[in-house]
Amino acid sequence: MDRSWIHEPNRLSAKFLKGLYNFILFAKASARDGRFACPCRKCVNMHRFSPGVVSSHILENGFSPGYTDWIFHRDPTSQTSDSSYSHQNDDGLREVDAQEQHGVQQFLEDMAVGSDEIENSRSTRVENDWGDSSTIDDDTQPTEAYEYAKRFHDLLEESDEELFSGCRKHSKLSFILELYNKKCMYGWSDKSFEDLLTTMRETLPEGEKLPESSYEVRKLIDALGLDYQTIDACPNDCMLFWKEHIDEPRCLHCNAYRYKEETESSSTSKRNKIRKGVKVLRWFPLIPRLQRLFMCKKTASLMRWHFDERRDDGYLRHPADARAWKDFDSRYADFAKEPRNVRLGLATDGFNPFRSLSSTHSSWPVVVTAYNLPPWLCMKQSSLFLCLLIPGPKSPGANIDIYLEPFIEELIHLWEKGVDTYDAHAKTTFKLHASLLWTINDFPAYSMLSGWRTKTGYGCPCCGFNTWSKWLKHGNKYCFLGHRRFLSYDHSWRRNKKCFDGTEELRGPPVRMTGSCIRDLWDSNGSTRDLNGTNINITEGCKKKSIFFRLPYWEYNRVRHNLDVMHIEKNVCDNILDTLLSVRGKTKDNVKARFDMQEMGIRHTLHPFELSTGKYRAAPALFEMSSTEKKQMLRVLKHVKVPDGYSSNISRCVDVKHKKISGLKSHDCHVLLHDLLPVAVRGCLKDRVARALIDLSAYFRELSSKVLKVSRLEEMEVEIGEILARMEMIFPPSFFTIMVHLVVHLVEEAKWNGPVQYRWMYPIERYLMTLKAHVGNKAYPEASIAQWYIANEAITFCSRYFEGVRTRFNKPARNSDDMDLLRTEDSPVNTTSGHPIGKVENIILNPTSWVQAHRYVLYNSKEVLPYIEEHKDEIKRKLSSRNRRNNASRLIEIEKVHHSTFVDWFKGRLECIE
Repeated sequence: MDRSWIHEPNRLSAKFLKGLYNFILFAKASARDGRFACPCRKCVNMHRFSPGVVSSHILENGFSPGYTDWIFHRDPTSQTSDSSYSHQNDDGLREVDAQEQHGVQQFLEDMAVGSDEIENSRSTRVENDWGDSSTIDDDTQPTEAYEYAKRFHDLLEESDEELFSGCRKHSKLSFILELYNKKCMYGWSDKSFEDLLTTMRETLPEGEKLPESSYEVRKLIDALGLDYQTIDACPNDCMLFWKEHIDEPRCLHCNAYRYKEETESSSTSKRNKIRKGVKVLRWFPLIPRLQRLFMCKKTASLMRWHFDERRDDGYLRHPADARAWKDFDSRYADFAKEPRNVRLGLATDGFNPFRSLSSTHSSWPVVVTAYNLPPWLCMKQSSLFLCLLIPGPKSPGANIDIYLEPFIEELIHLWEKGVDTYDAHAKTTFKLHASLLWTINDFPAYSMLSGWRTKTGYGCPCCGFNTWSKWLKHGNKYCFLGHRRFLSYDHSWRRNKKCFDGTEELRGPPVRMTGSCIRDLWDSNGSTRDLNGTNINITEGCKKKSIFFRLPYWEYNRVRHNLDVMHIEKNVCDNILDTLLSVRGKTKDNVKARFDMQEMGIRHTLHPFELSTGKYRAAPALFEMSSTEKKQMLRVLKHVKVPDGYSSNISRCVDVKHKKISGLKSHDCHVLLHDLLPVAVRGCLKDRVARALIDLSAYFRELSSKVLKVSRLEEMEVEIGEILARMEMIFPPSFFTIMVHLVVHLVEEAKWNGPVQYRWMYPIERYLMTLKAHVGNKAYPEASIAQWYIANEAITFCSRYFEGVRTRFNKPARNSDDMDLLRTEDSPVNTTSGHPIGKVENIILNPTSWVQAHRYVLYNSKEVLPYIEEHKDEIKRKLSSRNRRNNASRLIEIEKVHHSTFVDWFKGRLECIE
């Protein structure tokens, strides 16, 4: 065994700590009553202590330099083999330590070797958080690194301590970790957890080492994880009291007092009082959390997935397949050379931590994800990092940049200097760099982060100052038309005045403003021209220069802030349903909309006219449905049946009697717009209207695919311009809110940034719901969330090492079918059993249902696929000799014939084989 580490001058180097860790494991063989001789320079094997105390002594005093044979600790060169540190019983059989069984030993070893502080102290030069360096001598040790190493070696004592005398299955540490893992997985409250601990203490043999309370358990769990920092903020969101301003009592901008009002107390002196800030930002440093991804053997290799295992076949399955990633690699080749450099995405949104108890409080978490991970991991909750927790009670608005300063400082440090990081998979140290690709946010947060004014006539951040908008005098809002600009230049609709806004459209599609253009305009306080050629100042469209422009590469990112498909679908679906069903107060086709059309001089047949009673009436619009048609459409939605887990119970939102739909959530609108609406509107709307809505649904459905093809996206760019232009001829101008207009830009962003699953708010909203569920102390909601996050982060990291234990990484899915039958020669297909749902009921299928079920089984059996292709080829040969219709019509006819004749053809084909 290598003993050179005992002469290492820096006792916080990886070499010394690794050697100390192995020595402690080896020395346990000589322990009596859990104690063995301490070989530090002061004790020199004269005193016996527990492993944790011995570790502390060696860290503080150093290892005795003359003690190299380890005779007091059963030197492996003279007694046992170096290759094993496991105990042996009298029969010579190996007894596996409890912590080894549960993966705790591997976890502690990874923690020792790969931690941030340990790796940063490999040399005698120590960098502080902002890159300043200073030389240290052998006796000088960084405080943070020393505290971390001390905390780690204290855990060795916990891992060595028996749960109770004679317990071989669990150590104290492994039992607490497994128990707390269950608490987090199943949502046990602290009170129920304490009651369980009490019952266990009464049940286990005397001398058990269980903690007395959940607080003690939390302290142990926190020691395994990473901490966070609190930074006071100005009550008016003007500045942070940190760095050179950490001791300022008042805001330098508005003179607001930093602390809460102090109350006099006779029992407490002013000297001992801890002053609390009115607003406290909680910062969870990103750098150590990224380093821990590489420190863990379970995740280190996955951080290279985008480079080692991704298929590069022209399809878009991951952000690494998209043009933005590849352009970034081309511009910054040195960054791209190291595949372990991390690409990040930032997401934020506000939420009310009090649920229905308060309607005004708004807390803003800032969440980060690493896109190096494979598609099935990078948007999971276990892969999301909470970096900042911005306090309420109000939204920070445009001042969110103030709170982002610590995070931006970290990103600049990661880009310019990087940090030394240990890769547990490669067992090497490398310089880790990181870059921020984009942000993920709903549209109000888009304005906060980017600085673009989204509530003005230039509200589209993609069109910029070339946004087509018109103020509706009677509707008192902007409408966003002009989608004929996205048609081909020779399209007949460009010169059609009557069916559109009364003008010809000869302009081309707008060009997205680059980051460099925005930066230059701000730096020079310059002006530009809008769609009508008018000179306008940058401040009319943009209220601030975003803090993200401090990042050296940010201006060159093509799509810096993503449009959120989730909220766009929600708004579009609401507009369609409310207008089709004429929901009072929500429909876009009301009297004001008709007066606006009259003001614009378009669609004269729909203008309102005054009755003798003084009221106004107008002719029905093309999309208007009768009461019977509305009920028919709603009955389809009311009685639709979908697979378990496919969607929520949408029927609960449908009110057929009053002809309305209410209470739809974002995912309900997602399902309606993609799949249910095209079915519901057939037979209820005129073909022209139904066709436009069906095509819009197909557009969203294809856009949300997990796999995209660039050539198809280019076709969809043309199609969506035509779809929206068709809708302009059908719906009133008030229908076209900014959210409807943004639909036209979604394909462009998919071409640049890849599939929407990595850029929409669904996983972020679910994560915010998890945070909201853990507000234990209503007086301090952000503090409750922070404390829960630290403990949950630690146990999530630990649970990656658990073996034979159900964790969030290996728990079965909601509908996991564990009853797969073995395939036999007699039954080669459809041998999987599912879970029965509800009461058993015998039914007799009618002929139509029987045919549909039979056809479904055949179409979904891979053994039948060759016959399906053979049948289609046969149909193609027959049809090609009969007619020469266009390709799209031929494909539709082939599918129809195949659908109606395959079952009989397949039966005859099998009879021929027999």
